[in-house]
Amino acid sequence: MLKVFRDNLKYLSWVLWLVILVFVLFLFTDFGSIQPTGGVDSSTAARVGDYEISYGEFEQAYRRQAALLEQRFGNQIDPETARQLGLYNQVMEFLISEKILQAEGERMGIAVSDEEVRNTILQYDVFKNAQGDFVGQETYLSILRNARLTPDGFEESVRQELLTDRVRNILQQNIFVSDSEVEESYREEVERAKIRFVRLPTSGFADQVTLDEAEVESFFADNRQQFEIPERRVADYLAIDRGQIQSSLEITDAEVASYYRENEADYTREEQVQARHILVRTGPDRTADQAKAILAEARSRIERGEDFGALAAEISDDPSSKSRGGDLGSFGRGQMVPAFEAAAFGASPGELVGPVETNFGIHLIEVLGRAEGGVQPLDEVATSIRNRLALERAQTLAETTATELGDRIAREELTEVEELRALADQETGVTLLSTEPFGKSDSVAGVGRSSAFTFAAFDLAAGEVSDPVQIPRGWAIIRLAEIQEAHLPELDQVEADVRTALRESRQVDLAIAALTEGRDRVATGGTLDELAGDLGLEVEESEEFPLNGAIGSLGPNPQVARAALALDEGDVGGPIADLQGAVLFEVVGRHRFDPATFEQEKGSTHARLVDQRAAEILSALIAARRDEMGVVYDPSFFDNFQSQG
Repeated sequence: MLKVFRDNLKYLSWVLWLVILVFVLFLFTDFGSIQPTGGVDSSTAARVGDYEISYGEFEQAYRRQAALLEQRFGNQIDPETARQLGLYNQVMEFLISEKILQAEGERMGIAVSDEEVRNTILQYDVFKNAQGDFVGQETYLSILRNARLTPDGFEESVRQELLTDRVRNILQQNIFVSDSEVEESYREEVERAKIRFVRLPTSGFADQVTLDEAEVESFFADNRQQFEIPERRVADYLAIDRGQIQSSLEITDAEVASYYRENEADYTREEQVQARHILVRTGPDRTADQAKAILAEARSRIERGEDFGALAAEISDDPSSKSRGGDLGSFGRGQMVPAFEAAAFGASPGELVGPVETNFGIHLIEVLGRAEGGVQPLDEVATSIRNRLALERAQTLAETTATELGDRIAREELTEVEELRALADQETGVTLLSTEPFGKSDSVAGVGRSSAFTFAAFDLAAGEVSDPVQIPRGWAIIRLAEIQEAHLPELDQVEADVRTALRESRQVDLAIAALTEGRDRVATGGTLDELAGDLGLEVEESEEFPLNGAIGSLGPNPQVARAALALDEGDVGGPIADLQGAVLFEVVGRHRFDPATFEQEKGSTHARLVDQRAAEILSALIAARRDEMGVVYDPSFFDNFQSQG
């Protein structure tokens, strides 16, 4: 299936998230810290065409990934860390891709039966006992409950996993990779070079470049194509602003009180305990008695005055909490295994409890605090209820208004700007706005980077009016005012860009010329070190690199890499331009293609290329369907979600 998390965030499927969470994290993670007031809100977090991503879906996905990262890196993922990692956006993009693939699978007529879902779940080790049999319905439900998952939600995620895997498999079936492509890919992977190099910055030649009008005109005439202005469009649009509608609404005290009475269960807080623990695992290398002895010594040290948190960081085997001094945060009943829960809820604040045996090992627990359960008073939750009612009502009113305006425009064939302005004047929260010229990939002022808006605008003829389109701030009905065709500009339209490009080109030429002279000196008996000294440069040395690898401080530079891989050890290459200057190098190491080894690796290389092609096709498919379906979510959603952390 499509993978999303890049860089330090490995690509993980829903099932892998769950398995890791169940085995390592879910018993000892503070899941309460990001729960919205009143429990999981089922309101819409995003729309992907006709599909919705609920708040609950987003929250569960975020919990899983945050817990996984805590386990992997040993640090708590607080809201600020999540923001810096871009975790909110990554989770949302993953869910958006899931919905797109779900739609694609349904379009292809792919179906996953209940029996297939059941058989897949039965294969997970987490749901097997020591004999390899299913753990039973009660234990299955307990495992999901401890992981804060519902059976329906988990089983639906498995169904979608199977569906999207089938979409990927269908794409793979028609992928052809030739033997020559396999060999070329293998060569790129195994061939290596190592170089010593100097880089002469182009910035040092800035003062040597002067430009006259004739040169600028000549350069523009020769390179006019690269300054082409892409197609742009100008639109007038009715903006149905959800925020303006919301601010105009008055939610009465009676409505707030009525909602509170009807949804009292949502504002009932369960009894919670805050605790920290030290876990000592048991297994082939450590018996239960040995683990208890370790914890007995830890208890003795704590009672003599040592800090519990410091000892947890030192000896605990729970990677998700030891970096926080064993702190598990606050948790309610049903979130821990029974023995752990009984010990924690049976103790008073400040009390040490243990040893406590669970399937994870032996625990020493310290209870830090306790919060009694009960219904929150109305005055504590009135503001959040009022905001929720206003938002829900504004969302409904905005959509209803957009639909009614769209129907009236189509029925009465209203296409003139003044006609649309008259409509706007009649409605609260509706404004007629105009855009500056924008391209397909541009951010539109007042709208943002909305693919639904730009896709609709580029699908219209001049003077046509679109159906209502959802945008981050609400809805829009677009009238295409002008199409500015792609065209080659006149010099006065892009002269500043032309001068910059010409100046940079001249500086590169001067750097290349200087290093070309230097290369001739090295070839006739000089050394790279002598040349570097004369130019006031330093000689740098890379590690071995493949064609697409980083080359020391040069970073990835396929042109330098390709030149180096075409040479033998001892040869001099360059000069070659890079982003900052020009590079001259000598090859000091080479690792070449071995036909015999290639024959052994040919099959795995072919499989890797097929997977790579499938991923590229899948990515292109998602990008295309994303534009067609339209993806909309309120940018303030992440801020609101983060504020609950």
